[in-house]
Amino acid sequence: MTNHPFSPEGRIEALQAMSDETFDLLIIGGGITGSGIARDATLRGLKVALVEKEDFAYGTSSRSSKLVHGGVRYLATGNVGLVKESARERKVLKKIAPHLIHPLDFIIPVFKSGSLIKYRTGFLLFDKLAKSTKDETHRTLTADEVREYAPLLREPLKSGIVYGEYITEDARFTVMNARSAAEHGARVVNHTAVTSFRYDDAGTVIGATVKDQLTSNEHQITAALTINATGPWAEDLLQKNDLQAPETLLLSKGIHLVFPAEKIPLTSAVLLESSDGKSGFIIRRWNYVYVGTTDVIHEGDIDQPGGDQAAIDYLFDLAVDCFPEAKLEKEDILGIWAGLRPLIKQEGKSTRDTSRDDEVWKIKEGLLTVAGGKLTTYRKMSERVLKEVAKDLPKKFGDNQKTEEVVLPGGDIGEDYYQYQRDMSAKLKAAGIPPVAIERLVWLYGAANDELLAYGEDDIKWIDLLAKNVPGIKGEVKLAVEKEMALTITDFMDRRSALLIFDKNHGMDAVNEVADIMADLLNWDDAERTRQIEEHYKNAEKVLI
Repeated sequence: MTNHPFSPEGRIEALQAMSDETFDLLIIGGGITGSGIARDATLRGLKVALVEKEDFAYGTSSRSSKLVHGGVRYLATGNVGLVKESARERKVLKKIAPHLIHPLDFIIPVFKSGSLIKYRTGFLLFDKLAKSTKDETHRTLTADEVREYAPLLREPLKSGIVYGEYITEDARFTVMNARSAAEHGARVVNHTAVTSFRYDDAGTVIGATVKDQLTSNEHQITAALTINATGPWAEDLLQKNDLQAPETLLLSKGIHLVFPAEKIPLTSAVLLESSDGKSGFIIRRWNYVYVGTTDVIHEGDIDQPGGDQAAIDYLFDLAVDCFPEAKLEKEDILGIWAGLRPLIKQEGKSTRDTSRDDEVWKIKEGLLTVAGGKLTTYRKMSERVLKEVAKDLPKKFGDNQKTEEVVLPGGDIGEDYYQYQRDMSAKLKAAGIPPVAIERLVWLYGAANDELLAYGEDDIKWIDLLAKNVPGIKGEVKLAVEKEMALTITDFMDRRSALLIFDKNHGMDAVNEVADIMADLLNWDDAERTRQIEEHYKNAEKVLI
């Protein structure tokens, strides 16, 4: 029986293959950019290796606003091309990941001092650029209709607009892109860091030396082209190899605050505008709402950025002003997450006004660096990278048509998501899975829920809750280890299950159970189990106020 490429055994096989074989592409970085490039190139028939120093979606790709959005706000800066591309890409992503890209009504309230006509003019253009469907096309709302979405929204409310956007779980979406690449033939590993580039006698980059962070073993990877897709770390990787980027990255930090939905009841997403001019948004997800986001220059640690007090105060004050009847207190904040946007610096422009466009740099033969970009347009980014690859790679390959035809793992749920949602919810309930877990499982796993149910048929313990009131089941840990390359507790808690952020106690009540299951599946001894728990507590501190 062949090992699954994202199983522990599959990872070992991938590392061995990286030492033994020669690749067309070596991709460094397992965020959405690198994972998307790996999937695109593999589906075109190229031989691909990908290494990620921590875990897939470790950085920006698990700390976004979790929106697959059309970028309507970029109309204000005149970037019509980016809006058009983003808005149309939403439909492609919904097609290949119907289990992870969920429709979201987005409400723009208009207060007494605002202009509905101004918004309508912009949305008429947006709908045209987006080729909006009937469900996505904007429509106007009365003040009372706005309050049906957001009952506690401040006065003086005049009217509003609603239009269609999408919400996702960014980390799982990234992991599934990486897994899709591996299932179609790429060699993909996490927890493997590049220690140096490799060069031939002419000074051309021919791959990299990498170190398996779990075993400390080194591997020499040989590739015709190497792609630096490390997001905020792109300049850092170049500098460590004595190379200079042609442009400077501008790292913009965005943070989000999580509240219980019972404190701020709403049904979807709302653009926020406070009475004193602050702006942001609030989004409903399960039994939580989150408020975002800041857009300020970040000059500190890029490995695990935290939320600074000024940013926390800004968003908290925004929420208090916009929802005065909620009577929010700082103690109502359940958690926080912070992420970095790797923008390309434009002199004289603020982080908010800086373009979200991407660029491909070639500063050394055999090496390409991709910079900038955004989650929604990752597939188009990979297409642009592959156009540059085609100039240097002596091999013909086709277009990226397959990337919009092949569904991501878990996406084989049929054309009607809502019918799937009803049917799968009923199956999970009939199997005895507690109601507290069902909405989350349906929302995250798609067709993989059938695998979770199969685990339960083999041994009923796999459909037990991880801990009382934790909305996750034990089978999720088994699936994460066996088919999702989860190798640490934080891999599972944060980037496979989303329990680190979207659980009232950040999944802490389940840490020992998760550790026991992973220890059994990954052969940890007592010392390693203890080390893993301690390391997870350190990581979890970043989501606490």
